[in-house]
Amino acid sequence: MSSRSPARVLVGTFLMSTASVSKLALQFLLIPILARLLGPNVFGLMSIAMSFVMLANVISDAGMGAALVRDANPSQELKSTVFWLAVACGTSMAVTVSLAAWPLALWFKQPQLAPLLWTLAPILILSSALSVSNATIIRSQRFEIFAAGEFGCAILSAAVGVTMALKGYGVWSLAGQQVVLWIAKSAWVLGMTRFCPSPVIRLKLARPLLRFTLNNIAASFTDFVGKSAPLLIVSRILGITAAGYYSMGYQLTRVAEMVVSNPVNVVTFSAVAGAPNRHAAADFITTGLRVLMTGLAPLCAGLMLTADLAAPLLLGPKWNATAPVLAALAPGSLLVCVYGFANSALLGKGRSGRMFKLTFLSSITIAIGTFIGAQWGVRSAATGFSAGGALMVPLYIWSLAQASRISAGALLSGTAASLIATAVMAGFVLLARHESASLDPLLQLAIAVGVGLLTYGAALFGIGGRQIRTDIARLKRKRPDIVQPSPMMAPQAGEL
Repeated sequence: MSSRSPARVLVGTFLMSTASVSKLALQFLLIPILARLLGPNVFGLMSIAMSFVMLANVISDAGMGAALVRDANPSQELKSTVFWLAVACGTSMAVTVSLAAWPLALWFKQPQLAPLLWTLAPILILSSALSVSNATIIRSQRFEIFAAGEFGCAILSAAVGVTMALKGYGVWSLAGQQVVLWIAKSAWVLGMTRFCPSPVIRLKLARPLLRFTLNNIAASFTDFVGKSAPLLIVSRILGITAAGYYSMGYQLTRVAEMVVSNPVNVVTFSAVAGAPNRHAAADFITTGLRVLMTGLAPLCAGLMLTADLAAPLLLGPKWNATAPVLAALAPGSLLVCVYGFANSALLGKGRSGRMFKLTFLSSITIAIGTFIGAQWGVRSAATGFSAGGALMVPLYIWSLAQASRISAGALLSGTAASLIATAVMAGFVLLARHESASLDPLLQLAIAVGVGLLTYGAALFGIGGRQIRTDIARLKRKRPDIVQPSPMMAPQAGEL
């Protein structure tokens, strides 16, 4: 791997984090605009289409790009082989999606879904063509390329989407946004790396990479299916409008994952994998879980308690039905984030097989819960999502405790302070909402958020302030030497 100074790596990592936060801020400026212009039917239809496209994207390069990062000095022949195999795989997935487009349109009773999938299918070819270039940037730790590309392309595609929506293009404004996003990303990354493949394929060179990626692809595919299945179940049983409400609620709950969970997971994987002994690894797992719950518990509780105020103010009156969906999804989103942390810790301990099994089982329980709940409406479907996720709590706790070789009680005791402080916060927020019920909704929301922040902070630091300061200082010291972001990734299922 290319030698780079720690300062350069730190700067690149900081730029990636800044770009992610900026992209999140842009998305939250964009969502209310597009939500008011387009409505739930359009978002529901686009979410279904993107679920299938991104599901195919998980395996569009067969995982060889990620595996190529591990090669310290790949030859031109190897890179060319990976490029052509990835493009062939991406093209085959694009053809598969195109062939399945019409049957899927009939299944979901949405004729417009077929031409939408035909329009989006080329994204898979563009994505696979970036596999070698992405690996080159990660290996050389030039994260500033990703940072600039992510933010610049997001602005360009957002401008295209809003302009088309204002001109009345409906769902095609969202499709145009995605196509422009991927064309711009491809041009930027390929232009910066200037990789030119040779007309050669050496299958023997790629076989070790293919063996390495099998478990990773299986886990990623299963994880994505688990996240996509609830939306598709809602779409099939309850229709496109309900899918729009569910999709929007899902996007809003992902704030917790992007702001809190992902950074903690990156540091956890690096720290656990590089721990000198099992005691150090166990210590960091308990620390990471405390920090995760400190940030996530109040955020998810706040979403539950204020969804009926926040959703209509943010999205407009067309989206009032999203509020109960958002509240019902919040507990499930907390559990999904915790499970992501556990998977990062298990992967750091080398337990990829266990991680895959847990991901597979949680996907099944969440899908079953959503299916059962959907028989009574979209809110019940969201409740089923959270209930299905809750069924996996004992198994995840047991697996994490076994991997870290500490008792489940010791593992959970570190989360007590944040849970107690969250309960205190919830009580005060409910009281504040009762007392301010006659006020303007925006003022009610501001009071609820202010009371929640003050009471949670006071309760948390009153219970375990010293431990929190110690944990934060430890996480700051344990920065990973190499952070491998998910470059040029398109939205998750349900995200636009």
